[in-house]
Amino acid sequence: MMEKKLKLWFKSLEDKEHPDEFDAKQLVKLYSIKVPQGRRLKPKDEFDLNGIDPPYVLKVCSSNILHKTEFQGVVLNNDNESVQDNFNKIQQRFPNENILVENQSTYMGPEFIIGIIKDPALGHAVMVGAGGVLTEIYKDTAFRLAPCSVNEAMDMIDELVLSPVFENFRGMTLDKEKLAQTISQVARLAHDLGDKLSQLDINPIVFSDGEWIALDVKVMFE
Repeated sequence: MMEKKLKLWFKSLEDKEHPDEFDAKQLVKLYSIKVPQGRRLKPKDEFDLNGIDPPYVLKVCSSNILHKTEFQGVVLNNDNESVQDNFNKIQQRFPNENILVENQSTYMGPEFIIGIIKDPALGHAVMVGAGGVLTEIYKDTAFRLAPCSVNEAMDMIDELVLSPVFENFRGMTLDKEKLAQTISQVARLAHDLGDKLSQLDINPIVFSDGEWIALDVKVMFE
C-alpha cells in the first residue's frame, strides 16, 4: 500500500530531484506526520482560502529558493483583511513562482528539527535536535541509523541538552512519545525510499494543539 502511495507521489512531482515545500509536506503526510492546512497557488491560479483557517502565512514555494526569509519570501500574521493584499505583494516579488498559503500554527515551547542524512558507508541516519533558525548555533542533536524504533527515538530525545523541556519545564506540556513516534516514522520513510533519498529536513517541527506539526519540510533526491 505504501509503495503504491509513494509511486503516485513521485509521479505527481514537477521536479523529481528537488521537490518544493508543498510536495515535501505531502510526502511526510503519507507517514501520518501533521502539516498545516495549506494550498499551493500557481501564478495564474485564482486566490483561494477555502478550507484554511486564519491566521495565515504566505510563502514563496520554490525548490530554487531554500532560505525564503532571507529573500523576503515569507509573510506572517495575515488575517482575512490583510491576506489578499500581502498575497499580491509577494506575488509581485516572485511573479514566476508558486505561493504557499497556510494556516499559521500557534505553539508553545521550543522548535525541534528532525532530519535524514545519508552516509556513503552506513546508509541513512535519522536526527533530532534543537530546531528553528538556531539549529546551527546550538548543535544539540542525536542520531540513530534508520529504521529506528519508538524506544530508540525516546533515547535520542533524552540525549539532547534540550530534553528537560519535556519534564513540565516552566509549565510546558510537550508530548515526548508523540515526538518519538514522529522520529520513528521519518526513519521508516527513509528506509522505504532507499538509496534515492539524499536528505530530508523537517525544521521546525512544533507542538501545537496536542500534535507535532511540521512547519517546513525540505527533501532532496539523487
